[in-house]
Amino acid sequence: MLSREDWNQRRPGANPFLSYEFFEALEAGQCIGSAAGWTPLEFSVGIVSLRTYRKTHSYGEFIFDWAWANAYERHNIPYYPKFTSMVPFTPVTTPHFLGQEFDPSSAGVVLDAFETHFAAAPESSAHFLFLAPGERPLFEERGYLIRETLQYHFFNEGLRDFEDFLRTLRGKKAKQLRAERRHPDIEIRQLTGPELTADHGSRMYRYYLTTIENKNSFDYLNETFFRKIFETLREQILFVEAYRDQQPFAGALFFFDKEKLYGRYWGTTDFVQNLHFELCYYQGMDFAFQRGLKVFEAGAQGEHKLLRGMRPVTILSAHKLKHPAFHSAIADFIRRETLEHRLLVTELEKALPFREK
Repeated sequence: MLSREDWNQRRPGANPFLSYEFFEALEAGQCIGSAAGWTPLEFSVGIVSLRTYRKTHSYGEFIFDWAWANAYERHNIPYYPKFTSMVPFTPVTTPHFLGQEFDPSSAGVVLDAFETHFAAAPESSAHFLFLAPGERPLFEERGYLIRETLQYHFFNEGLRDFEDFLRTLRGKKAKQLRAERRHPDIEIRQLTGPELTADHGSRMYRYYLTTIENKNSFDYLNETFFRKIFETLREQILFVEAYRDQQPFAGALFFFDKEKLYGRYWGTTDFVQNLHFELCYYQGMDFAFQRGLKVFEAGAQGEHKLLRGMRPVTILSAHKLKHPAFHSAIADFIRRETLEHRLLVTELEKALPFREK
């Protein structure tokens, strides 16, 4: 792995998920590494670097290829290991090529170095998830299949505060959202920067576990990870916590940079109607208004976000499979999936709650 100084010098912009500190916390908690099925492999040419992972499963990716893996298994062809490039456990669009400025020529040289390794390696396939828009031509030129999936993002178009946002909504929608924000017996606190401690990270970990348990999901992250990032990345963390009778019982974790807020995890030890909307969405929007952030990415999935002012956004990924028949079959699947995706986006945009301008 590159040194802290070299890594952060090559990091494009101030995205928290591309920082040395974020990956350091993942490794400190052993959330990534060979034992976790996320073995890092780096390619560098000059000052441009590309990180991929040799993966033995498809967990923690958010762009799902389980059906592809099952098809391989039915034909007695191994799908794993495979290569995956993304920020682990993080469904956020980020540059794949580390360098201060994106240069397609330099990035292409690094990608070609990866391609040479990939051709001789035992991995069945290569997957670059959550592509930055400018990266798409690099992968198309090298025969990758481009897949389109969906997220919901809030775009702050010069709004001053939440009331300003409510005035953009149609009919009864503003009344509904105001009602969802009424929690007279609950105090909500926003903490960031020097206000945060490792103990806040431990509390966030406990909240995270409640969501994992409720969803019957997997705890990819551990307390070591949360405590570490609350110490080393606190200037780019927003922690929202709910209190009743001076006792904390629910929380939500966000990261932010100069332009965007990223909602990541939440949990509660006591169910309260609409508290999820308040902590995960409305508090995030309040923070975006306060800081003048342009975009709030509230995480993967969830059409309920649409009715709360978040717009459908197309997410790109690139895929190449070594087996010619499977590559062709998945190309056909992606063509059909893309048509369905675009029709869905059109219908979702019609359902947005905003008044006509």
